[in-house]
Amino acid sequence: MDNYAKQALELYNTTTVNRGETAGRPFWNINSSQFIFAPAFGFPRIPAAKKYLFIATDKNGAQHKFTDKCPTADLTPVWGEIPTGLVELKVYGVDDDENTVSPCGLRVFFKADGFPGRTAALKKERNYKECSMSALDYVIDNPAYRYWIEKGIPDPEYYHNVYPSKMIASIVDAMTAYSNLNKERAEEAMLLAKNALDYLLSITYDRTTGVEGLPPTYSFKGLNAETVNATAPAAQRLKDTVMMLYPASAGRAYIKMYEATGDKKYFEAAKRIAEYYEKTVLPCGSWYLVVDVKTGKNIGDNICSHFGILFFISEMARITNSVSLLAIEEKYFAYIAKKCLDEYKWEGQFEDIVPTGNYINQTQTVANDMLVYIIDNKISEDGMLDKAKTLMNFIEDQFVVWGEFDPRIKKRFGNADEKWYSPAGLEQYEWYVPIDSSTAKIMNSFRKMYIATKDRLYLEKAIALGNMITKMQNKQTGAIPTHWMKADCTENLENFWINCHIASALWLYELSELED
Repeated sequence: MDNYAKQALELYNTTTVNRGETAGRPFWNINSSQFIFAPAFGFPRIPAAKKYLFIATDKNGAQHKFTDKCPTADLTPVWGEIPTGLVELKVYGVDDDENTVSPCGLRVFFKADGFPGRTAALKKERNYKECSMSALDYVIDNPAYRYWIEKGIPDPEYYHNVYPSKMIASIVDAMTAYSNLNKERAEEAMLLAKNALDYLLSITYDRTTGVEGLPPTYSFKGLNAETVNATAPAAQRLKDTVMMLYPASAGRAYIKMYEATGDKKYFEAAKRIAEYYEKTVLPCGSWYLVVDVKTGKNIGDNICSHFGILFFISEMARITNSVSLLAIEEKYFAYIAKKCLDEYKWEGQFEDIVPTGNYINQTQTVANDMLVYIIDNKISEDGMLDKAKTLMNFIEDQFVVWGEFDPRIKKRFGNADEKWYSPAGLEQYEWYVPIDSSTAKIMNSFRKMYIATKDRLYLEKAIALGNMITKMQNKQTGAIPTHWMKADCTENLENFWINCHIASALWLYELSELED
């Protein structure tokens, strides 16, 4: 075990991530299944109990015991003794005579491996910049994306084109970056981005709807319906709705294209989206998550807590010098900070997942964005660096697998005997599997924490995840598989999301600036 592994282990064994019991609300981890840091649970008090006996039984049947005056005590007294694997924790109330009064808690969870350090980590298979450029080459040469250049419409057989705002925004991210990195193919890259974005403009909702000026979250236009229905059932179920996260993604793409080309039609498209957000913002400072296309009225009561909207509003405020947009940005950040940063309600909000209640489907996505926003905008404010560190611990604790996977999770989302690859980042509780872009997003947060703190352990963790991406990339094609869940996933791109591939490529390029 090298010094980095020892440093990480000391942190895991002595630190509990945001206890979350303030003001009587539930612990954030009521639906959590794995922990790297010593957890604490929201077990109730027993009236006759004077103290509480904790018994953690590990995978080998060994018991690890301690007592505490509080049933919500963290497991730091025994955490370092417990090996990787499933753990059964029982908590009992005990009276003054050391008699057990009543059981007050039972929890079964997986204690996950910690960071193995540099000496045990995988070595990179190629340098990050080379890996990133190979991945971007794959995008511009991919038949589904060549279709934009050749036809100016989405490839009818690429089923993820059913999510036009999300997918086309990723195209613009990839091709505007690529045009700056590969001057020989810059014109071709910008044509691809332009054709895709112009198509999005052509299918934008008009005044006959309740969402005028917004691009669709779901669109079947020109696609092979049979293929889409078989592979993207959520799109069919929600086809006449807009998930309010995704107009912001399109808006940011319009801004990027406007700044790259100077074409004002893209600015006007972004402006219309911003005006819609300004018109429909709720008193709380956010927006309903899902709205009906025909009426513009909300479907369900879930509220947006996604940073994509904040980033878009912030960029539009910068471009237009709009005081009202700046006020919306500040109020929306305050809303997210209260819901997420204070109450740890990191609700997973994705276009292909049914919205859930609090603490049911926690995700790393918003937490990573919050961390980056804090580092870029608020790190000098009192207490914000500590909040960023706690956020990083939460993300690693719940969404990083450094070694073994929880066998129950493998059985739930696949086959317990399948090969799953680690180290890796997990996406959300409702899809708690190793994903390339989740790995890259977390890698980027470790990178940002290193820049903010100069603590080398953060960079070592970023490097370990970056090296894994280089291992998973197909060396012949440059493709980075989305799901790292089967032995042959690098060769067989099953359920491949090219937007995830793009995000991984771009974040890996960022890490290349710190490459050894």
